[in-house]
Amino acid sequence: MSKYELSDIAQVLAILGVIISLAFVGLEINQNTSLARNQAYLEYVESLKDLTLEIATDDALPGLIARLVEGEMEEGFSAEDNVRIPLFQNATVRVWEGLYRSWSAGYLPQEAVANIGGGTLLNNDYFRQKSWPAIKVHFSPDFVTFFENQAWNSE
Repeated sequence: MSKYELSDIAQVLAILGVIISLAFVGLEINQNTSLARNQAYLEYVESLKDLTLEIATDDALPGLIARLVEGEMEEGFSAEDNVRIPLFQNATVRVWEGLYRSWSAGYLPQEAVANIGGGTLLNNDYFRQKSWPAIKVHFSPDFVTFFENQAWNSE
């Protein structure tokens, strides 16, 4: 074999090596993206589960939420309840923020945020008039815009 032919074989093998390496990197990226997407779903579901369990197992929260749904405002609650309610509403909005961050990073599809409501803890006048104006300053403008544009979050 001539020196020229050996050089050609080496170049072909090098090109094949690069192609195989790129295919492997593509496969790894695809697997990592799937893993990140699954992790985002799990984190959101876990956060939602924790909030739901907190409401279900707490002695006072179900009653407070029922009163919120009936339209009771700040004056109707004790000072302790007026501390507790906004804190719990803030925690619920944080779950929404996590969902938004995962969606905006491309880990979750549009359907993940399309048909989720605010629930009775957020879908009331107490939240809209008292809690949200006070807590929204702690969130980034992009999330505030997203959150306020949710169909369920309008008066």
